[in-house]
Amino acid sequence: MHLVTAFVLASLLGVKNRDRAGRLPSFPGVIETVHLLPGRVRFRVPGLVGRRAEGQQLKARLARLEAVKEVEVNPISGSIRLRFAEERLQPELLLGATIRLLGLERQLERAPRSWLAREVQEGGEALNRAVYQRTGGLLDFYTAMPLLLVILGVRNVLAGRMLGWPLLWWAYREVFPPTWKDR
Repeated sequence: MHLVTAFVLASLLGVKNRDRAGRLPSFPGVIETVHLLPGRVRFRVPGLVGRRAEGQQLKARLARLEAVKEVEVNPISGSIRLRFAEERLQPELLLGATIRLLGLERQLERAPRSWLAREVQEGGEALNRAVYQRTGGLLDFYTAMPLLLVILGVRNVLAGRMLGWPLLWWAYREVFPPTWKDR
């Protein structure tokens, strides 16, 4: 069993005699516990949306468990509803089994990214595509910016200005000249 799945199951199974309502963990964007009632649990897996074959395969595998009474997989919403014999099977095991059967361990290992980090990355990628398309595939943003800074730095070296400073600093001073006068 995968390390993450084992860790989640071990930490969950270590808690005894607790109220189970709403106590299963959710991993937003990967697998979320929608509700937990005695003998019934519903998970939502966004990665399952539109994947009918994977849903049917998951349904067949989960239905093999003796304590599972009914499995319903909806590939339109990515929802998985399970009815089970609560006295014979803990819902934590169903969560772990679902994670394992769908191969979601790697997604759970990844560190979550903030909204701002995603937006900055998507903005950079959009700018990169725009420069690439504008130059007809000759340059992209990640090549054009360093190239521009090096060219401006070499120009400053040849002009005899600011010797001894890194090229990027020279280029920065060329693009954004100081407002105060150099003496």
